[in-house]
Amino acid sequence: MSVALSLGLSTISLAQETKQEKPQVIEEVIVTASKYPQKQVQTGKVMTVISKEVLERSTGKSLTELLNQQVGITVIGSQNNLGTNQEIYMRGAATGYTLILLNGTPIYDPSNISNSFDLNLIPLDQVERIEILKGGHSTMYGSDALAGVINIITKKGGNTPIQGTASASVGTYDTFKINAGIGGQINKTNYSFQVSTIKSKGFSTANSKNNTTDFEKDGFSEGNFTGLIEHQLSDNLILKLTGSSNSYTTDLDAGAFTDDKDYTLNSSNLLYGTGLIYSFGKGKLNLNFTHNSTERIFVDDSTSVPKSAFSKYQKSSFIGNSDFVEAYSNINLSEKLDLLVGLENRWQNTAQNYLSVSAFGKYVSPPLTKDKTQTTMFSAYASFILKNVGIFGMEIGGRLNNHSVFGTNFTYSLNPYLLVNQKLKVFINYSSSFKAPSQYQLFSPYGTPELKPENGLNLELGTQIFSSDKKSNLRFVYFQRKVKDLIYFQSLNADPYGKYINLNQQNDSGLEIDGQLKVGDLTFSANYTFVDGSLSFKTQSGKDTTQFNLFRRPKNTFNANLNYQVFPEWNVQLSCRSVSVAESGVYDDKSVKLGGYTVLDFYQEFKANETLKFFFDLKNIGNVTYFDLPGYNTRGVNMMMGLSANF
Repeated sequence: MSVALSLGLSTISLAQETKQEKPQVIEEVIVTASKYPQKQVQTGKVMTVISKEVLERSTGKSLTELLNQQVGITVIGSQNNLGTNQEIYMRGAATGYTLILLNGTPIYDPSNISNSFDLNLIPLDQVERIEILKGGHSTMYGSDALAGVINIITKKGGNTPIQGTASASVGTYDTFKINAGIGGQINKTNYSFQVSTIKSKGFSTANSKNNTTDFEKDGFSEGNFTGLIEHQLSDNLILKLTGSSNSYTTDLDAGAFTDDKDYTLNSSNLLYGTGLIYSFGKGKLNLNFTHNSTERIFVDDSTSVPKSAFSKYQKSSFIGNSDFVEAYSNINLSEKLDLLVGLENRWQNTAQNYLSVSAFGKYVSPPLTKDKTQTTMFSAYASFILKNVGIFGMEIGGRLNNHSVFGTNFTYSLNPYLLVNQKLKVFINYSSSFKAPSQYQLFSPYGTPELKPENGLNLELGTQIFSSDKKSNLRFVYFQRKVKDLIYFQSLNADPYGKYINLNQQNDSGLEIDGQLKVGDLTFSANYTFVDGSLSFKTQSGKDTTQFNLFRRPKNTFNANLNYQVFPEWNVQLSCRSVSVAESGVYDDKSVKLGGYTVLDFYQEFKANETLKFFFDLKNIGNVTYFDLPGYNTRGVNMMMGLSANF
């Protein structure tokens, strides 16, 4: 559950400059679009904001369950057993193409092949707000932001000297969750400390074919601690200290349709950071440092060995370390022009070991060490933000990167927009983006140090319409993404029997429609996403060809939510998610399709007073059976219920 870490300095500014009540969509203050607080009306970028109010009505959900309901996002694993690998596909893009920010700071796991961070490590109970930025944004955020950015903003201390929160809930699969926090403002110091835990007996991660085999339940247990301190050193200087320690243990199965009774994963994460915000004249200077360390240990013991298993015992460990330092400043050059300029440096390394015992004896893989896998990347970037020039606004920026292995590359972005009568926005986003090769792709036995980064070109065309009272809106976005120099695993007939190479081109496109209608105490929101994509490559005979390859990603996804405030104390909500048939690649020499499905959820909460709230969250009401991954179970009808208190 990795939570509060390296609070992005711009996030502090947001907390200081915005009010507690929820602003209207067009007036809402955001930080992710340009790294400093600005009204959403002042950008043509495609933003989705999950507000504090929505999060408070999502107490029974996980972070990825909530993300899975957002326009343009599919999270494979969000409906599987707790502890399942969470794979984010934004606008059909591959995993690892969505950059995760924690309070404005990039977080990675360099021990992962795709470099992606494990979202099982972030508890929703400790999140205050989520900002989702679509499109290619490497100019602002560097590597991995090919399809978009998700900024997870954690809870802060309040304005009183001391205030606390606590929640407890129970649910299906013998699930129990508890969270407690304390925070406040004492003189010039703001503080927040949170602890949480969740335990579940779960269900079998693997599906037994035709339900003929009694597979064991796979349990999950997790704990988290988070702390944050902000101190006003002077009228124009703020100091931050943040950190978190998080870990979980989960039972695993041996694979699709295959049970295993003694296969476990222990995953832990440690983050800490410090920062300064210096205010001067018409701008602010932000300094941040963050350290992030993850460790995953897989153990498959010998007390239960599936018939299909090659080894009797195996143990593997994966350690990833990353350090991040940045300095950036936003300067108000004039009433109509802002400048953002920044420098950053990233260090990453991994240490990996694998041991197995089989009928052939003991095998130990060549280890990867921190010294061997160390990389650095230095970046300098700048953006000009033109605003309020009649109905016209624009952002234009560029970023120069120097990587210790592949060398230098450059990205750019151009984002003009028109805002007519505060009711109609028309925008274009054209940008380049990139993803650096991971430590495993560079330095493993299959690694290739000569790899180039994957390079993307992104185009967005869209329009957004607002009602006169700004409570309702409707947005249409067409997107197109081309990624060249894809990093591809090539099988070989000789040792090491494979290597990573740059090959082919990925072409994706689609449409997003999302909106909200508010009438009195009734709020209706809905979104629809269409994605399509293909891989372009040359056959062995030299012929150019294309092939659909968006496996596990449905072409059509629809989400709807109807929320009604029955009384000031009583709120009810009905949600629907519907997805079309999806291709899932080849299993057992057969092409497998994942059937489409529609599920309904129901939520209600009752506030007994200003302190105490009761909630009940019922999901998959119809007990629909469906699969996001062949051979792995998803949740049937399930519920969470409990209470929360503010004091």
